[in-house]
Amino acid sequence: MDVVIERNGFRLVLMPELGGSVRSFTWNGQDILRPALEPTPASLLDTAAFPLFPFSGRIDHGRFSWNGREVQLRANFPPEPHAIHGQAWLAPWSVEEIHPAAVSLAYLHAPGHWPWEYRAIQRFELLDNGLKLGMELTNLSDEDMPSGLGWHPYFPRGDAELSANVSDIWVAESGMIPDRRAPLGTGTDIRSVRKVDELDLDNAFTARPANADIVWPATETFVSITSSPELGHLVVYVPSGRDFFCVEPVSHSPDAINSLHETSVTGLRVLTPGETLSASIILEIGKKA
Repeated sequence: MDVVIERNGFRLVLMPELGGSVRSFTWNGQDILRPALEPTPASLLDTAAFPLFPFSGRIDHGRFSWNGREVQLRANFPPEPHAIHGQAWLAPWSVEEIHPAAVSLAYLHAPGHWPWEYRAIQRFELLDNGLKLGMELTNLSDEDMPSGLGWHPYFPRGDAELSANVSDIWVAESGMIPDRRAPLGTGTDIRSVRKVDELDLDNAFTARPANADIVWPATETFVSITSSPELGHLVVYVPSGRDFFCVEPVSHSPDAINSLHETSVTGLRVLTPGETLSASIILEIGKKA
């Protein structure tokens, strides 16, 4: 059952049972996020946004070693052989609290292929000028857990322009999984305003924090994304010929759990038993003066 909250012309519709995802987010009837396919999306990829817990991006072939334990995750994005975005996006969430302009969703993960118990929380709050999303990941197991989180929103493409607080890009030394940082190039430097239609990206960037600005000149609408310091990476996906693009604040680099880099570089967190990782994203929305 959908959950709807409204404030000051903003309307947010959530689908807790479908991965804690967003069906739509509008301002005075205008789509700020690309709306989900109606009536019920067949895939989370057809929603307006979905959560990333307890990691974001791909883990190479779903395999990693952790404190002497060999872990093999289920490939969850066929036909790829990798594990992607964790478990929470593919499971039902429950409504913890609901108010006229705020709602909290929760997901409790029982140990399985991912051998740690954890709780994920999303706290959506409509502001006078936009949306605030708070995210929490708590390790409920009795041993240290590798951890990360993020959010995967889809924005309508139109004539959108993008700029972002990026410093370098993650690329693959070999294969498909990025494992090293490289300087920004002509096609990847989005620090200054770029037309989205001129970009060809499916990349993770270092962005401390993961802030970005989107403008649609035809309607003079802007979205400013402000992320808390825990979100130090940004994934930008601009698929060819599609009516959307993605700007995803996340806490760590691709396949961080297998990386040879220090966690200060990758952003991977180690949560001790009972510890919580918290982060927040604010979407400020308005019209250009």
